[in-house]
Amino acid sequence: MILDTNVLLWSVIGDTSKISLEVQAEIDARVSVGNAAVSAITFWEMRHARRKNNPAVELPPIAGLRQDLLRSGLREVPLTGDVLINGIELADSSFHNDPMDQMIVATALSENLPLATADRRIQAWASQTGRLEIVPLR
Repeated sequence: MILDTNVLLWSVIGDTSKISLEVQAEIDARVSVGNAAVSAITFWEMRHARRKNNPAVELPPIAGLRQDLLRSGLREVPLTGDVLINGIELADSSFHNDPMDQMIVATALSENLPLATADRRIQAWASQTGRLEIVPLR
C-alpha cells in the first residue's frame, strides 16, 4: 500500500476524523512488517507544508520524523527515471496537473500497489480509468 501525503500526516498525528480506526490499525500493521510505503516526494511535500507554516501541520522536524518512520518499517520508494517519466505521462493524459500527485500516483503504479488517498481528483481518475486501486479510508 502506498500512502499519500495527507494519509501519512493523518496517520502520524492519529486524526481519526480523516481515517477510521480500522484503517489506522491496518496502516500500523503494514508499516510494522514493511508493507506500507510512500513516494520519496511525500517527505518533500511534508517539509514544504511545514515551511509554509501551515497551522494544520504540527509535526516534529521532518528529517527526524522521516528517519523514525523508516526505522519503524515504512518504505520510501525513490523517484526513479521511470517514475518521473510515468508521472509526466499522467500529466499528458486525463490526470490533473498537480506534479506531487502525479509522482505519488506514478509511484503506486510502478510498484503495482493500491493507494490510500482522500484526494477526490485521484479517486475520480482511478475510477474512470481503472488503472489504480484506491484504499477506502472510512
